[in-house]
Amino acid sequence: VVWIYHKSQKADEYLREIKEQGLLAEAVRQCVEAAGHEQEAETQKTLLRVKPLVCTSIKNLAHSLFSLSISVSAASFGKCFLSNFPPELFVIMCRDLRVLNAVRDYTVGIPLTHTQFKQMTVQVLIDRLVYRKLYPLAIEICRYLKTPEYQGVSRVLKHWACCKVQQKEESDEVIARTISLKLGEAAGISYSEIATKAYECGRTELAIKLLEFEPRSGEQVPLLLKMKRSQLALSKAIESGDTDLVYTVVTYLKNEMNRGDFFMTLRNQPVALSLYRQFCKHQEQDTLKDLFNQDDDHQELGNFYVKASYKEKRLEARVAHLQSAVDEYNKAKNEFAAKTTEEEMRLLRFQKKLEEEKGESLVGFSLHDTLRTLLAVGLHKHAEQLYKDFKVPDKRFWWLKLTALAEKEDWEELEKFAKSKKSPIGYLPFVEVCVKHHNKYEAKKYVSRVTPEQKVKAHLAVGDMEGAADAAIERRNEGEISTILSRCSPTTDRALVERLNRAKSTAAKK
Repeated sequence: VVWIYHKSQKADEYLREIKEQGLLAEAVRQCVEAAGHEQEAETQKTLLRVKPLVCTSIKNLAHSLFSLSISVSAASFGKCFLSNFPPELFVIMCRDLRVLNAVRDYTVGIPLTHTQFKQMTVQVLIDRLVYRKLYPLAIEICRYLKTPEYQGVSRVLKHWACCKVQQKEESDEVIARTISLKLGEAAGISYSEIATKAYECGRTELAIKLLEFEPRSGEQVPLLLKMKRSQLALSKAIESGDTDLVYTVVTYLKNEMNRGDFFMTLRNQPVALSLYRQFCKHQEQDTLKDLFNQDDDHQELGNFYVKASYKEKRLEARVAHLQSAVDEYNKAKNEFAAKTTEEEMRLLRFQKKLEEEKGESLVGFSLHDTLRTLLAVGLHKHAEQLYKDFKVPDKRFWWLKLTALAEKEDWEELEKFAKSKKSPIGYLPFVEVCVKHHNKYEAKKYVSRVTPEQKVKAHLAVGDMEGAADAAIERRNEGEISTILSRCSPTTDRALVERLNRAKSTAAKK
């Protein structure tokens, strides 16, 4: 090393001699390691020939970390004679020495050896600088060593910010603005953690200002609740669009406030009120009723009582709920809902009475199902009474009775019903329902009563091709004739086909 340092001509001879012995790589490695164990910069320069590594003040520490450059001598000179010597050892040692010489400066006062530095890791060194509040140096070291931002610069800045909020001599506005400008959009920094520190120091307003810079509502809301700023927490939760967060705040408000203040708070926040109503519909029915009462919402109260009535097993309790619903609908001036609910009460009483008299379980059935059940069990007089009392449309009642009698295969009663008066649904349904239940014999009884426009369809339904042909030819309807032809067999219905073709030609000419 001495020969190299003094630029002696014998340096080259000695290096070649060492190389011939196969010890040059080891010699270079030992020079690099020796530089790491040296405390004096001059000795380090001798071994690595580095420009001065020692800084005179913290002010120029950061600058010196980047301004140092390595000139070739000793290890670097010997390395030139090796073709496969890895450069990483040399580069890493130069980097480590720059950092160590910076922290060994008397203005910093951390006299670490290279071995200690490697054992304690960079993270621990940064922590020591941070605890000494040497933030600029810590940041520059992090950047120089290319430490991941969330482990390096961002962590240092967060510690600085937490320290900054403890300074009593500056106003909340100034500190909040300073922190915001300094931190910018640094990765991995949570403003909520800094705000928490401010709150712990008794600076609630500063904490609120800092939370304004926190982009995550999930971090803002819990701290706002902790600071008893529930109104602001609710507003932030609603702005976030996170329903779970809104429910969290609402639940907190419910536990902290008296019932009246809680409802008044929700009234000023329609979104929160709507979500709470949804919650109450499934979890707290009584609370939902109180909400409607608080708002004088008679329409919703009426709906509430109607829904509640279906949960009651006793008829008296169900009717009582429905009566309350009628009263609320009247207050809401909803005549239709009030009248419909009254009819439901009448139906319940009718069902109960019939159940007691005939033993048929009908309570809770709809009007349609009640009629169908009565017709199915043969209680036609009671069905007629219900049909008249509730002004069931004629067509609806006739369809119900027709299908009920056909399902029972009570063909005699069906025929009596068809002859009782003129059918409001016509007689084609009688034909089709009989055919559906595999009774073409009964279906044929009603074909003659079908209107001319539907006769072809009726004859085809019972399989009467001749009758269908007669009806189609009589009406001279080309479309109906074509329909019949499509169902005829050329071999078995040859005469009928010829007859229909002649009729079709005649109809086409006209």
